[in-house]
Amino acid sequence: MTEDIRNKKTSSRIPEGSRISEGSAVDKNQNMESLQDKNPAAEEAVHRSFTRNLLGALAVICAIGGGTLWYRIQISGSGYEKIQTEAAAAMTTGKQTGGEQETSASTAVTAAAEANTAMTAAAAAPALAEIPIDFKTLHETCPDAYAWIRIPDTNIDYPVCQMVEGDQLFYLYHRADKVDEFAGSIYSENYNKRDFSDPVTVLYGHDMSNGSMFQNLHFYENRDYFDNNKIVTVYTPDKVLHYRVFAAYNTSDDHLLLNNDNFRDPEVFEAFEKSILAGDFYSGYVNEDAPLDRNSRILTLSTCNAYDDQRFLVQCLLVESEDGVYTPEQAEETEE
Repeated sequence: MTEDIRNKKTSSRIPEGSRISEGSAVDKNQNMESLQDKNPAAEEAVHRSFTRNLLGALAVICAIGGGTLWYRIQISGSGYEKIQTEAAAAMTTGKQTGGEQETSASTAVTAAAEANTAMTAAAAAPALAEIPIDFKTLHETCPDAYAWIRIPDTNIDYPVCQMVEGDQLFYLYHRADKVDEFAGSIYSENYNKRDFSDPVTVLYGHDMSNGSMFQNLHFYENRDYFDNNKIVTVYTPDKVLHYRVFAAYNTSDDHLLLNNDNFRDPEVFEAFEKSILAGDFYSGYVNEDAPLDRNSRILTLSTCNAYDDQRFLVQCLLVESEDGVYTPEQAEETEE
């Protein structure tokens, strides 16, 4: 809403008590001089009034604009609650009511035999890690989501998206279900493969003041937190990837992958690892004894800091990769 501001004009009509008589030139001159003396003051008053009105209108506009931005920030990320709930929801297919559980003795014997066979087969096969994310349901609304990242004791519990083709910054301002969203998504660019097999995989996320997306990465700026919180887990439809944090620091906003040709050259990759362990960054922490080599797989989590030309990175080393399967029971426990 804007205020309609109009300039006030001084009246050209002379007030009744100030009319000039026709009989006296002296009176005419005196009255004209008197009117001329009043005009500058009147103009100054009009100018002050106009300035006050203009400043008032600008204040209203700024207040509305600032309030709108604050509101957008506060609600940013809230749309992910539905996505998180649906993706981690336990499958209920096959659950029975009390009446349906009444079966004949023969049915019970058959069920017991089948269960025994299943247990024998399971014992012979290698155990699969439990994946609490229902990717099949997730893909119905979020087709570009290919993984899920979770960091304990933080708000970081989100799908990871990637545009295979097209605008690689699409998810900077779109939710995983492709809805316009100020907070965007956690995403990677197609310089990386989706299986996390590259020497360095980079995931991006906004530093939202309401604590959503990758804002909680800044917890690692605290030395005690950095030393005592190392676990990062990534789920894919058939894998559970376990990472351990080994560095957190502020650095330039140079594109990490493009500037190093995706680390295809092992020597370039090893030089990069050595630069991290040597503390070649603006400020932050690193575990200098991290067992990095040319076969390492590093997950880099990138977000903003207080400077436009810098980024805050949390880097993690892949320590274990397990084959996994979606387990509804595990998802149900996670919800509780």
